[in-house]
Amino acid sequence: MKNKLKEIYYRFLKLKSRILHGKPVLVLMYHRVNDIIEDKLGQLTVSVVNFEHQLKYYKEKFQILKLDEDWTSLQKTGFVVTFDDGYADNILNAVPLLEKYQIPATIFVTTLNINTGREFWWDRLFFDYNNCKELFFLPNQEEKVSKSNAIYNNITVQLKQITNDEKEKWFLEFERINQISFSPREEYRSLTIAELELLSKHPLISLGIHTHNHYPLGNLSYAEQKQEILLSLKKLKELEVNFVKYLALPHGSYNAETFRIMAELDLSGVLMANNYYSSNKNRQSKKINRILIPDIKDKVLLRCLKHYDF
Repeated sequence: MKNKLKEIYYRFLKLKSRILHGKPVLVLMYHRVNDIIEDKLGQLTVSVVNFEHQLKYYKEKFQILKLDEDWTSLQKTGFVVTFDDGYADNILNAVPLLEKYQIPATIFVTTLNINTGREFWWDRLFFDYNNCKELFFLPNQEEKVSKSNAIYNNITVQLKQITNDEKEKWFLEFERINQISFSPREEYRSLTIAELELLSKHPLISLGIHTHNHYPLGNLSYAEQKQEILLSLKKLKELEVNFVKYLALPHGSYNAETFRIMAELDLSGVLMANNYYSSNKNRQSKKINRILIPDIKDKVLLRCLKHYDF
């Protein structure tokens, strides 16, 4: 009964939004497009085949929009494609398909790993976790622990709260005590400077801001957040690439100071990670909802999007 009431209330909100603010816009969030799917939650990577299935469906069903395009004259439900982090497979695997179906996208770039070949810490964590024994050691703990979702989630929470230099020390110790041999993998690298230059000139692709270190902004002070965003802006300007002044929130994390900084830096908008539809009201408020799309297709994809479309 409680779930039924929630569903009725949700339908009422959608109807109200459509009357007041027009047709919805589904802003979709991707990370990797690759046939190597190893992330723990199975949501950060979409296979190349499934990504093409998804694009074909979007092309037939929705009105294609760029992120910074006008949202006020929709003939049908709009959709926008975005990518977070700036993986190299965005240009290698995703862009050719975006070109095939003439669908624009915005890639939000974390500037830390540009041109380095290093992996993001969450990819390294999954590799290490996958390659340690069922019973393993954690740094600064004498007794072994057993693999479980709770343990993995606890490690993830811990690593989110420390700096990248501290993360590096943690990984080196974790790999030492568990006898894990790790080296960065080509499949998980970030975009290079040359690739970013190509993307910034591409008629279908826009580049956006995703901070420098990819820290959860909600955990940072006003000064720390502003430094993170300014550093990423500085790096992008140094590369002399074109980019839009939209900020995608790392881990979807923010606090009141985040929006204060957004106003001070005159950013065009902040993109959330909250699995909710958007409307022109969101564009005007500069707080844009996004929907994470996992590795799904056909009926599963239709059921997923039906929840947001109306």
